[in-house]
Amino acid sequence: MGKIISVVGNLGAGKTTLANLICDKGAYILYREGPEERPFHIEYGNDQPRWALANQIDFFLFRCEQEAIARQSNEIAVFDGGFDQDFHVFTRYIFNKGYLNQDEFNVCKRFYHMMRGFLPHPDLTIRIIVDIPTLLQRRSLRGRKTDNHLFGMQELSDFELLIDQWFEHEISSPVLQYSFDQDFHSYTNEIDKLLIQITKVLAA
Repeated sequence: MGKIISVVGNLGAGKTTLANLICDKGAYILYREGPEERPFHIEYGNDQPRWALANQIDFFLFRCEQEAIARQSNEIAVFDGGFDQDFHVFTRYIFNKGYLNQDEFNVCKRFYHMMRGFLPHPDLTIRIIVDIPTLLQRRSLRGRKTDNHLFGMQELSDFELLIDQWFEHEISSPVLQYSFDQDFHSYTNEIDKLLIQITKVLAA
């Protein structure tokens, strides 16, 4: 059965960049989030309360399909974000914002726990920690087409708090946490050390 590494963190923390780096160096297989390819993502950006549930369920299905494929192979798969962050962080965030009502949130929760009954949790979760001012600077330079509005300090702080709560109370995978305040390419030695840690965790 294949193994799964999930790279998680705040918006603009560098999940995609780190996932690409460890795949290139470790010869792992990358599974992208690809929000621009999801059918409800643009509609959600234009009308969050109308499309939030459809968008979340679609992302859940997409992530579960990716995990099922990865588990059926003998590869080590690296996920840019993942099913668990989608539920514990983004779904809770949009529920707190009022884009999902209680019944809709409960549907997401039931779906998440049912699918986690069939699909094992990731074999390793890597959390990237970056300070909020650096995140704001990165997002101002990012210019993703799917960003319908810039997230400010409050939104990024809310995301970080949800990640903290997830890791404190509900994380079900071994965890490695790293702080990267600069470009990842400035941390060549740290990336090499991370790959050694990954090998040790997955071999345990």
